[in-house]
Amino acid sequence: MSGRALFRGARLALHLACGMLLAIPYPHLTQRRQRRLLKFWSRRLLSILNVGIRVEGTQPARGENACLIVANHISWLDIFVLNAIQPTRFIAKSEVRDWPLIGWLCRRTGTIFIERAIRHDAAAVNRRVAALLEQGICVSLFPEGTSTDGRQVGHFHSALIQPAIDAHVRLCPIALRYLDGDGNLSDAPAYIGEMTLFGSIWRILRSPRFDALLVFTPALATAVENRRVLARTAQEAIAQVLESAAMPLPQSASNTQMLPTAATPS
Repeated sequence: MSGRALFRGARLALHLACGMLLAIPYPHLTQRRQRRLLKFWSRRLLSILNVGIRVEGTQPARGENACLIVANHISWLDIFVLNAIQPTRFIAKSEVRDWPLIGWLCRRTGTIFIERAIRHDAAAVNRRVAALLEQGICVSLFPEGTSTDGRQVGHFHSALIQPAIDAHVRLCPIALRYLDGDGNLSDAPAYIGEMTLFGSIWRILRSPRFDALLVFTPALATAVENRRVLARTAQEAIAQVLESAAMPLPQSASNTQMLPTAATPS
């Protein structure tokens, strides 16, 4: 076993323990303090795992109205990568609720769980999400419903996009990919096939540093579109970004913003 990986694992365990303590008062904090704490904790997690963050495109400005964020899905790590940049409430599959520690943390931070096999559950989730959006709270989801290796984007299911239309908020597609030190796609965080959560965490702990690249594509107005058109448009926007992954992205790319992961609350 790698001594460095074990050291990272020990730091990760301490960080999760700290997260459990912070999660106790979390539901009682103001929305502003919740976002600050979630962003800080997620960035520290990425720092421990030796994962960098790179951002392209225009992020929603602080103080703007709520939006529904949709992204392609590669790993359990995606949630914390997105929260490190744009803290939101997440819609996740019900299985996440039962994950050791991470599931409990997700419950305490207000993650919305959905039973995909139960049709009427989507309607209940949509009502809850629409209410959050109307309150000015941003929500994120992965419309593919499953994770991929990040080389292409799967079909976007449109059912959970309906709340953006009902609440009259923008749909914000984000393309997500992970890059190694040479700017090539990294498979280290991919959570696919029969891989277990612990197996995925150990693989990341043993991996050399890699970066998460988030590309913010133009936000989509929802007032005059139906959810299927919106889902297809968002999927195509993300697919165009992922198609460019075949070419290495230089570290010095002028339109890429490198963000520190060892952040302090601000």
